[in-house]
Amino acid sequence: MNVFTPSNQQDTKATDIQAPALAPQIWTSLPSLPVDPHEMEQQRIVSFQRHHPAAQAFDIMRTKLLRSASTENWTSLGITAPTSGCGKATVAVNLAISLAKHEKIRVGVVDLDLRQPRLAGIFAHSGRYSMLEFLRGECLVEDFFVRLDDNLAIGASPDTLDHPAELLHSQSAADALTRMREELRADIIVYNLPALLESDDCLGLLPLMDTTLLVVGAEESTVADIDVSERELQEQSKFLGVVLNKCRYKSEHGTNFQV
Repeated sequence: MNVFTPSNQQDTKATDIQAPALAPQIWTSLPSLPVDPHEMEQQRIVSFQRHHPAAQAFDIMRTKLLRSASTENWTSLGITAPTSGCGKATVAVNLAISLAKHEKIRVGVVDLDLRQPRLAGIFAHSGRYSMLEFLRGECLVEDFFVRLDDNLAIGASPDTLDHPAELLHSQSAADALTRMREELRADIIVYNLPALLESDDCLGLLPLMDTTLLVVGAEESTVADIDVSERELQEQSKFLGVVLNKCRYKSEHGTNFQV
């Protein structure tokens, strides 16, 4: 198993990052979304906290990702899990926020898990349009996305679909995602993908991803599910590795917490 975690090598040396082109005008037109980092931490979004042990883990993951992205010219990352409940949305948001700490990088984070969307809830966001309408091409990028600070764009809605595979695999969805990439011109876009083994929702999206990460839950994901998921991702995508999530940490004050 290729484990993409900080335990591999504690190397946080800065990655060489090229200054991006002048930000497209669309970024200034995106509505700003205010968030409270302390409230976000209650939902295990810790990347705002510079000295939080878990935040440092995401920063190390970010550095490794940026090195690979620079070498391979990757601009999109799909994050999935064998089953629901592994915390892939939490990983996606923490990693996106960590990436956006680099002022030179523009980052997008998009929720394509339409059965169990999580990003809108994490950011307490409910916009005018749903992800369904966006993927059908019924609204503009600037009408659907919101902006956190100057360089993190968020595409999410709380609306759920019981049978989203046909929409996710449609030409209109592919066109909407292509239009979004062209207009935002983000340096990297992080997608919260559907769980891999619970439906075929994720499979049709894998060809749209430059690379993928698999999030597994400690004491939750089975070895068999991890093995099947890893083989599937290796066959269908450029597979970056596995993130072990829901590990318990102990703070210097003796407080237990989990991400």
